[in-house]
Amino acid sequence: MNFLKPKTSINFIGKRKIFGSLSALLVLLSIVLTVVVQPNWGIDFTGGTEITIKFDEDIDIGEVRNSLTTLGLGDDAVQQINAEADNEYSIRVRDTTVGAEEVEVEVLSALSDLYGADFVVNPRLDAQVTTRIIIEHKPGVAVNMETVGEALKGIEGAKAKPYSEENTFQVELTGLSMKIQANIEQAFAGRQFKVRSLDSVGPKVGGDLRNQGLLAMGATLGLILLYIAFRFDVVFAPGAILALLHDVALTLGLFTVLQLEVNLSMIGALLTIIGYSLNDTIVVYDRIRENMRRYRRTETPKLINDSLNETLGRTLATSITTLLGIGALLILGGPVIRNFALAMCVGIVVGTYSSIVVATPSILIMEKVKPVLVKWLTPATPGVVFEGQESATVDDEPAKDEVAEDGQA
Repeated sequence: MNFLKPKTSINFIGKRKIFGSLSALLVLLSIVLTVVVQPNWGIDFTGGTEITIKFDEDIDIGEVRNSLTTLGLGDDAVQQINAEADNEYSIRVRDTTVGAEEVEVEVLSALSDLYGADFVVNPRLDAQVTTRIIIEHKPGVAVNMETVGEALKGIEGAKAKPYSEENTFQVELTGLSMKIQANIEQAFAGRQFKVRSLDSVGPKVGGDLRNQGLLAMGATLGLILLYIAFRFDVVFAPGAILALLHDVALTLGLFTVLQLEVNLSMIGALLTIIGYSLNDTIVVYDRIRENMRRYRRTETPKLINDSLNETLGRTLATSITTLLGIGALLILGGPVIRNFALAMCVGIVVGTYSSIVVATPSILIMEKVKPVLVKWLTPATPGVVFEGQESATVDDEPAKDEVAEDGQA
């Protein structure tokens, strides 16, 4: 299947300054948006609770929102997912301590009645693992968990338990997810519904997941840099990394503009984009290296341009085929996988673009820089030739393949 006419010759290298300026502008804009506007981080990274419920009969979204008003949740916390006829709703709350402040006042009041007003020294509301109040109390007071439990019996869901620190115990509260389910059961008494999924992540865990995701991408790019340097040459490696950073930045920038949720599946999509774009870049690099060995007298810009045109048909065929599969997921995959599929579609487009007009033109810049690096790193030993240096004798001899193609002996 040929998408292009034979002997196609598009001057990509001649337009490298235009493409480079456009890419630099888009990447800079994406970085600014990511820092200033910030992505719409999902609960995987910020912490929070998400419950998906499905009703067996028609329920208006307004009724679901009204049932949760007593918990202080805004209308944006409830969203309808899938088709309207599915009666499926997602309830998402990033602050897992919602509604716990009032209970905290009741707990502190009960403890003051039991041990005195100066008993509690430092109460801390925590929702890292489960919603709880960590009570640091006055030293020297013997605290009995059964006695405290009796004092808290009138507070729904409050349970006193020991804590690892000295002069401290904890009071576990009813989790937000349980409160949401209880409110819905009460509001829709007699109407059947199912909890399809329940996810709860503490803020500290969410922050750790975000840092680990960024670390995974950074480590991937570092290993790719080493691989390209050893697999091809040091002049090829920076271009490949620039192209991958370009792809990640533009994809994340688009998600920031659209305020689409960035969660763990998005990190998976970005890592997949890095792998896909790298594969495309490797194919182009391999042809460039092959032509460098075959046509040593050809000027580098023309050689790179010819290599790009030779692999362009293969690049387009691969990208279009992949887009067809990912496009089906985007259209038919449903809301759970939609953001992942969109990120992949964007990544395929920008990855194909960057392999052609970002990664390869960087070789020309690195060829100018490489002699300086070689000069710094090469010891002053006569008669020794290091990689990156070529002897004058080799330069003056035409390559065997070139001689054979010219028909000269």
